[in-house]
Amino acid sequence: MPSPRDEAALRPLATHGPRRAWAAVVVLALVGTLNYVDRFLPGVLAEPIKRDLALSDTAIGVINGFGFLIVYAVLGIVIARFADRGMFGAVIAGCLTLWGAMTMLGGAVQSGLQLALTRVGVAIGEAGSTPAAHAYVARNFAPEKRSAPLAVVTMSIPLASAASLLGGGLLAQSMGWRAAFVVMGGISVLLVPLVLWVVGSRQSLPAPPPRERIAAANWWNVLRKPSFLAMVAGTSLVSAAGYSLTTFAPAFLMRTRGMSLGEVGVEYGLATGALGVIGLLVVGRIADRLATRDPRWLPRIVVILIAALLPASVLAFVVHSQTVCVVLLALAYVIGTSYLAPSIAAIQRLVPAEQRATASAVFLFFNATMGAVGPFLTGVISDSLTPELGAQALGRALLILVPTLQLVAIACYALAAQRYRRDIVEEP
Repeated sequence: MPSPRDEAALRPLATHGPRRAWAAVVVLALVGTLNYVDRFLPGVLAEPIKRDLALSDTAIGVINGFGFLIVYAVLGIVIARFADRGMFGAVIAGCLTLWGAMTMLGGAVQSGLQLALTRVGVAIGEAGSTPAAHAYVARNFAPEKRSAPLAVVTMSIPLASAASLLGGGLLAQSMGWRAAFVVMGGISVLLVPLVLWVVGSRQSLPAPPPRERIAAANWWNVLRKPSFLAMVAGTSLVSAAGYSLTTFAPAFLMRTRGMSLGEVGVEYGLATGALGVIGLLVVGRIADRLATRDPRWLPRIVVILIAALLPASVLAFVVHSQTVCVVLLALAYVIGTSYLAPSIAAIQRLVPAEQRATASAVFLFFNATMGAVGPFLTGVISDSLTPELGAQALGRALLILVPTLQLVAIACYALAAQRYRRDIVEEP
């Protein structure tokens, strides 16, 4: 017969009520928006930064790729261990302070190396925020109802794209790219008190029973699950394609379509923001409905999403119309945002509650590690083709890389769907 202590340990974990949980989701979406704004800025402002600091496309790819994402990937797992103790708000507030301050410092750099070092600081700050947000949602929403709030949290990506393109682009055009860094980073720091007020510094967690405690310590067991590994492979490929677009799409439009930084900010920013938000809300809603019938629909919906929008990733680089090009690029961008909500909801069901932030961090580790390869390869291919193709080289590099990676990702998610049901951890 279980003792009173064991019975207490088996009671449902403390959660926020529905109204506060959804209020926290909105705040986490705002935090995530600032997270990605600070992350996207060097890509949006790649052309003026490249001219001012005398950098090559390869250097831009390294700074926005390996220089940022490798640090982000490694430290995300370390910081997630604190979030798995219920310290959601404390982790997010601390991360928010650091990445905002380092973004502001980026406005004072005088060389590519100095810019890379500030981006490493931003990466350290951003590393723990996203896994902690995912774990908060998993703690406070039922398993079959997580895609919708995760879609709202992930909505930060297209909102950030629009904000960085519009705000960053227009600020840079009127005041210089350095001022854009200072303003955007400062806004992040100002949000810290709101996070601590709404999300709270932490949620209390009862101690798990001894057997579950051992399982929680061995968090790497998730790497033995075929469905998790297949989704990790798929997200790595989608991420590499997505980061390539994030880093170089604005530069592509400026070089090949003759658009100014302000025009790119308004037209491409509004397109990615609007289509990205619509895509996330629709996919999140559909994923929740289908997952109540069969959880395998979580990876399946990603297969359908990529397959439906894959033609846009090809046609964007061959059409002649500027307007059509912008819309197609925005549709290709939707793949890299809308797939995340069902993917994260899926991996949260593969681990016990004590491992959710860590599972997201492991997932994002591979996402970021492979994502770093995308901008780097794009820059290398573009630089190698420039002597022959001139301004058209960057578009050719993106055409070679982006649809190829997305096509292979379809196969990975299809494989994950086949093995997913047997890998799920049942929740009370």
